[in-house]
Amino acid sequence: MRPTTYRLTLTLALRLFGIRMMVAAFGAVLSAILLTIGGDAAVWGVVVAVLVALLVIVSAIALRWPPRLISLTTTGYQVHRVRGAGVRHAVWGQVERVDDKPSLDGGAVLVIGLEEGRTTELPMALFGPDGLKLQRDIRGRLDASHGYRPLPPSE
Repeated sequence: MRPTTYRLTLTLALRLFGIRMMVAAFGAVLSAILLTIGGDAAVWGVVVAVLVALLVIVSAIALRWPPRLISLTTTGYQVHRVRGAGVRHAVWGQVERVDDKPSLDGGAVLVIGLEEGRTTELPMALFGPDGLKLQRDIRGRLDASHGYRPLPPSE
């Protein structure tokens, strides 16, 4: 199996983009005010304008390539940028179960159970429609690592 990376869903990436654009709009207004005042304030106005431009560029890049959340390989998985996920990386030999459970906010949480009671927990809302695909991909990689193969169709 080829390595797979799952990224933040586009809906949440757009929400973050909107927040960043509101901050950029505030910065643009602040920059215009500082430039209008003149003198030493104009220097700060230019600095703020450059920072706003950088924020817009970085936001557009982040919208085009949302941050990766989990990477799956033939040997294991690695969690990126998810706070409170628990265990951040493990090999498939350490994984004992893959479940989902309801979360306090009404959504679902993907739980990867490891040896010694350790877990990795990922909110399924972060993945959007790819959440079920992620779950199937993890189970398939786990089966492959243990040497399990699908049964042939019965005739």
